[in-house]
Amino acid sequence: MIKLTTENTTKAIERCKQLKPKVSFLADRTFSVKSANNSNSYTIRFDVQNGEKFGQCECKASERGLVCYHIIGAATVNIYRQGLKRQTA
Repeated sequence: MIKLTTENTTKAIERCKQLKPKVSFLADRTFSVKSANNSNSYTIRFDVQNGEKFGQCECKASERGLVCYHIIGAATVNIYRQGLKRQTA
């Protein structure tokens, strides 16, 4: 998993804004993101450890340790869903 920081997410955020990938919820903190470039779909997982946020994608960029736009797209939905859970708890 890749630790998500302000420094390593900036470029991916900009790319995500441009490409607007389609995100589907699969299970708690697990999402599917359809690639904007081809017909591939990637599974993204998130975790929080000691207050630090981590993400993992199946794409080649993520395999090289880079934060991809798939992670950012899924993170946006994850943040929204986690916020809803807090409101209803």
